[in-house]
Amino acid sequence: MITHFAPPERSTRDKVIKDYTELRSIDYIEELIDALPYIAAILNRNREIVFSNDALLQLIGIVNMEELLGQRPGEAVDCIHSDTMEAGCGTSENCQVCGAVNAVLECQETGKKVTNECRIRVSQDGDEDCLDLEVTAAPLTWGGNRFTIFTARDISSKKRKEALEHIFFHDVMNTAGTLQGVVDLLKKVDDPAKINQFVNLLGEVSHDLTEEIMTQKSLMAAENGELVVKNYEFYLNETMGHIIEEYRRHKLGQDRKIIFEENTCDFTIYTDPVLLKRILGNMIKNALEATPSGGKVTVDSSLTPETVIIRVHNPGHMPKAIRQQVFQRSFSTKGTGRGLGTYSMKLLGEKFLHGKVAFESTSASGTIFRLELPVKQKKY
Repeated sequence: MITHFAPPERSTRDKVIKDYTELRSIDYIEELIDALPYIAAILNRNREIVFSNDALLQLIGIVNMEELLGQRPGEAVDCIHSDTMEAGCGTSENCQVCGAVNAVLECQETGKKVTNECRIRVSQDGDEDCLDLEVTAAPLTWGGNRFTIFTARDISSKKRKEALEHIFFHDVMNTAGTLQGVVDLLKKVDDPAKINQFVNLLGEVSHDLTEEIMTQKSLMAAENGELVVKNYEFYLNETMGHIIEEYRRHKLGQDRKIIFEENTCDFTIYTDPVLLKRILGNMIKNALEATPSGGKVTVDSSLTPETVIIRVHNPGHMPKAIRQQVFQRSFSTKGTGRGLGTYSMKLLGEKFLHGKVAFESTSASGTIFRLELPVKQKKY
């Protein structure tokens, strides 16, 4: 079997049952493992589950432990990457950055306890969800065989709090950067007409800054699934043009070009304009950050019978390690507390606007982030 990361070998069913039977014979093993307040399993040398506690069984909705035996952790919780390769969990390219499989492999290699954070994207009834976990792998030897005690503690609340704080400051700094850019330009202008234009823009950006602060509650509600979406009908070109104009005056946009390829058939869409502005603003800012001085970012939209597609292109290329984690809530290429705009796009665009946020990145064509919105629309 082929693998792109962890060893692919699988145990026979007889071997898995034999390990399970031996472990079950340990005095008080079930009582001890069930006493743990979080998910726990015992893995064999091939990273397969040969024993588990009730917390894991309840999480995946089964009663009989034997149904679980032989599965790897990612397979048990329906990680979206667990069936990419024939050999299963741990063998796809995406598994290279998985905290869970890395903890198990390091524990097996060193014989020491290892703790990592892990974010697993799981499939549930056709929808994707994410599990934020603190995973620990610890060695266990029994009957001459080496096993790994694998535990996973839910840290979603902690990561949610951190992420919301980071996103909030990330977005506020976007708007504050625009405000500073307008002020800097205003200092260089003598023409009364242009001064008036910049003063009006200052008012608009100041309003947006206030809106960012006031909508922090909305983002918290979004993570809790409680955000109230306020849909309105508005012209897409006008809204896109307003956001693009802001970023042309942002410090990032002052030595880079933003090309707006307006749709010749202007149309209205019916969605939440505040959330759309947040998503598009982050798409443009991320593109500007990836574009060298003197380069250009291109923004365009298109219309299908049922879908509006907004695209933002930049000439940069993302390495594979970044592409694999770009939408992860806890991942950033820019240090703690920065670079979480992509997560914000995904959360708001898919969970609340019921659209799809995706990207493609190649060395030849650069990077395109795409927002598709299945919204009610009317042509003009």
